[in-house]
Amino acid sequence: MKKIILIYTSMTGNTEILVEEVLKGIKELDIDVTVKEAFDSLPTDLLGYDGFLIGTYTWEGGEIPDEFMDFYEELDHVNLSKKKAAVFGSGDSYYGSTFGAAIDLFAEKIQELGGELLLPNLIIDMYPDQTELNQCKEFGRKFADFIFSED
Repeated sequence: MKKIILIYTSMTGNTEILVEEVLKGIKELDIDVTVKEAFDSLPTDLLGYDGFLIGTYTWEGGEIPDEFMDFYEELDHVNLSKKKAAVFGSGDSYYGSTFGAAIDLFAEKIQELGGELLLPNLIIDMYPDQTELNQCKEFGRKFADFIFSED
């Protein structure tokens, strides 16, 4: 059976809501999914899975949240070659050019380390409306479909 891990952090609860919808999409296929919060995760956790998702918010100024900073920095010590990944999260468009920047930073780091992004980054502005919740569910389903159809 294929396995996915989803590692996330959420400060206001917005990203956690996105995680719940992404999980609904993944569970539509018969794929085992593990969910962990960033504080309880190590980059080496990613290695035992067929694919991984990172869910994060962006701290003001476009920064990686404190909860994810150690994980992000320690990624440099993990070989992600041929690992399948996707990144999503929430942001605040009030911050203009840094809107969702942590999501982009994670995506860039994953690619630098040899990982393959299966989907474009999904960035939701603040609290998701129903259309955005549907986008999150579809994001999870598409990711799981890519993982399921490998080989």
